Amino acid sequence: MERPLGAMMARFPGGDSGAGEGEVAIGERIIKHKRKCRDVFFLVLFIAFCVAMIVNCSFGFNQGNPLRLTYGLDYKGNVCGDKHANPDLRELDVRYWMNPNQVYESGLKGSQFALADARTICLMECPIPSDDGLNWVCDYPEGDIRMSMDDWIDRDYDYYEFLTPEMRNSSLQLQGPCYPVIFPSVNAGWIGHDVVSVVIGESNPYLSISGREINHLHAMAVFMTIVMIISILSSIAIIRRILMATSVLKVAAKVIREVQALIVFPVFPYTILAIFYMLWFSAAMHLFSSGQIIKNDCDASCCSYDLKSNRVSCDSCCGYRMHYTPHISAAILFHMFGCFWATQFIIACSTTVAAGSVASYYWTRGEISQNIHFLSVFASMRRLIRYSLGSVALGSLVLFIVESTRFVLDSLRRKLKHVNTIPEGRIEKMTHYSSKCMLGCVDWTMRSINRSGYVMIAITGKGFCKSSSIATNLIMSNILRIGKVNVIGDFILFLGKLCVGLFCSLFAFLMLDTHKYNSAHNRISSPMFPVLVCWGLGYIVATLFFSVVEISIDTVILSFCQDADEHQGSAHYAPPLLMETLDVSDTQRLIQGS
Repeated sequence: MERPLGAMMARFPGGDSGAGEGEVAIGERIIKHKRKCRDVFFLVLFIAFCVAMIVNCSFGFNQGNPLRLTYGLDYKGNVCGDKHANPDLRELDVRYWMNPNQVYESGLKGSQFALADARTICLMECPIPSDDGLNWVCDYPEGDIRMSMDDWIDRDYDYYEFLTPEMRNSSLQLQGPCYPVIFPSVNAGWIGHDVVSVVIGESNPYLSISGREINHLHAMAVFMTIVMIISILSSIAIIRRILMATSVLKVAAKVIREVQALIVFPVFPYTILAIFYMLWFSAAMHLFSSGQIIKNDCDASCCSYDLKSNRVSCDSCCGYRMHYTPHISAAILFHMFGCFWATQFIIACSTTVAAGSVASYYWTRGEISQNIHFLSVFASMRRLIRYSLGSVALGSLVLFIVESTRFVLDSLRRKLKHVNTIPEGRIEKMTHYSSKCMLGCVDWTMRSINRSGYVMIAITGKGFCKSSSIATNLIMSNILRIGKVNVIGDFILFLGKLCVGLFCSLFAFLMLDTHKYNSAHNRISSPMFPVLVCWGLGYIVATLFFSVVEISIDTVILSFCQDADEHQGSAHYAPPLLMETLDVSDTQRLIQGS
């Protein structure tokens, strides 16, 4: 018969043999029952997956060129800004459409000509139309045009005066090699400074706020007022339950105060995630740009002057595009879905380490030496690396499969909606939205089970499936104890995150209301977007650090339930405050009084 966890830990009050009491790490004194490596197959599978990700990324870095995505291609298929192109385009990173007639035709409704097939070259900056004359932009100098690229750039890409009469006549017919600058254009890039300046204008935005902007501000103020009123009324209505939940929050806060490493611990996994995302995004850009550059297959008919052959050619005027072969598409798909598993694995490791540290505090009844605040986190990390990486890999794989399935089904649903193949009947709509809601519920349930499973992995050292089963049984048999704390506790933590975000947005608004951002080039056209961004960032940062409190609450509650289950309903290791809150008699009294 398997020994209970409390009895096992009672047999191991100290550390390994030969170590003095003062030298014993906190991780060696608790949860020291027979642990062994679990779910090794899935650890090997995850390692193989990581190797495949590295190989896949190396393919992208070798074959891709992100300049294709940011700067585009000219009419020869060269990448703007590429020093290996012919001609050398290392300083020419702005894509310019030369023929104004093609630009005009591509914008006509029902036109067969696409802008992707218009003649483009690479320049340093977009040309500006002249107010008192006609500016020209000429093709790359070659053939009979004996001019270097540097001279061509110095002359603002204009060598019209050196053209032969035949070339001038062709240029006047918008067939090149030179084209008139008729339409104004800007160097926009991803986010163009000139475009922003045009939108802002020359006037002070705080002195001329539009009626639409005022309506937005009023709507936001009304919405936040309603949220505040609902929060206050809800808090008053459930004040009795809040007092109960705050007892568990006090215990969790005490754990974090004693195990001080938990305060800064979220920085490490999310720093790892940030580094991973930067590498992943860079590899994604290289993979997306690793396709073959091929000429478009178009039906457009147009003519342009060829400087090499000294004649007008009407054979082909189609542009270039990137073509993804099946193996490149598979590599991109694997890279996209691989991010899910890696992300869930890192988060799972973080949850398990934090849960192990909190469990260390609970099962020693808070008797942690003042000199080893940080060692419980390191000991929990060591137990994870030594015994439970396979279990964490399995749990993250399960969630990865659920998330991927949901993503694929949502993508298919959006495509079907786009092609209008979803029936419009009431029953069909109900089936559509109910299935979507069911997928969301399954996703939320799996996340909850995984989270509880990671906590039990940290406590018991079992495999993922066994730990999830234990956690589910404990939750179902103690649903009243857990429910009354988790629901209210989550609500309190949500209010805390909301308050942090609101304070950040208030600070941002007060800062934007200063003279620095009301005049000169720092002028802000509207405070709405920066304030919302600051609110979102504040909420995200608060969520990162409040996650430690959530993990602490879950671990304390599950530890209490496990403790009570092993000792016939009376938890031996629980703090007195927790006993008063989660005691069975209190639960029964609340049920009878409600």
